Amino acid sequence: MLNLEKKINSHFLKWYYQNKRELPWRKSFKYNLPNPYYIFVSEYMLQQTTVNTVKERFIEFINKWPSLEKLSRATEPEILKFWSGLGYYSRARYLLKAAKLIKKNYNNNIPKTYDELIALPGIGDYTAKAILGIAYNKPVMPTDANIERIIVRLFAINKPISKIKDKLKSIANKFVSKKYSSNLIQAFMDYGSIICVPRNPKCDVCIINSLCESHKKNLQSLLPLKLKKISKKPIKYTRAYVLINEKDEILVRKRPSRGMLASMLEIPNDTWVESKKHLSYDKVIKSYKNKLKRKGSFEYSFSHFDLQAEIFFTNIKKSQISKGNWLKKTQYSKSALPTVMKKIVQIVV
Repeated sequence: MLNLEKKINSHFLKWYYQNKRELPWRKSFKYNLPNPYYIFVSEYMLQQTTVNTVKERFIEFINKWPSLEKLSRATEPEILKFWSGLGYYSRARYLLKAAKLIKKNYNNNIPKTYDELIALPGIGDYTAKAILGIAYNKPVMPTDANIERIIVRLFAINKPISKIKDKLKSIANKFVSKKYSSNLIQAFMDYGSIICVPRNPKCDVCIINSLCESHKKNLQSLLPLKLKKISKKPIKYTRAYVLINEKDEILVRKRPSRGMLASMLEIPNDTWVESKKHLSYDKVIKSYKNKLKRKGSFEYSFSHFDLQAEIFFTNIKKSQISKGNWLKKTQYSKSALPTVMKKIVQIVV
């Protein structure tokens, strides 16, 4: 008699062969496995970003940097410009640093061991196991949100996921497949995305509902347990300034190398503060503050806080800021400005 884990694995593999999602990073490369470089890139992109958002951007990325060797020759400004709109820009920096290390230490080959992968910038336990399992068919089971949700419902675990991460990893290890790891991991992920979804799971068509403790106890819509809502995100305040010269160019500059949107382009803006009374004019703006015209306000949501910005505009002569960096007004939407800055400029132009 097959034990529970083997039964579920068998069901999921059969389901996957008929229902798997067609994703660009899954194309077969060698031995019916995907290209390790594709998995490497996609896993960085998928951190904190949905599959639907990543799909098109992944294709653009591979068209631009089709191999790790080519990616390793990219510059940080180039990859940050590409990353605009994906958010969490530290992922782009880590991806580039990791590519350069792999070129130097592994002859452009994505490492095949957990210890080598986990040592790379931006790779944690989940990403290391996902690369090993999906790209190299190694017997591991990473635990993403989909896999965690399936396990919680299968065993009717009545605790919030954030409180039982280690327990879920331990249970996930019981499902490890020695022969079909790559397909099984992706089967779990797809099943969580298509059938065992966060809200209103499709238990009526679920192929393992007879094995699921939550289904038996009618708990599937209550699990996983949600933590009590965290209090409202804090707000930070700034003033942003769109300065346009006689050649229809916008003044831009590079942000500090540490902190939010590190090393990215920005338009001049005041230091972000938690109280409006602490706002202080940016040093570049002090000479022009009497000429500024208010164009409106804008709110942008980051993961840990919301940013409220008052937006100001003025025309100046290019010669007034001789060492300034300027961006063609018609090119701002395609530039390396992060999304928040593009949206601010959009209000003016």
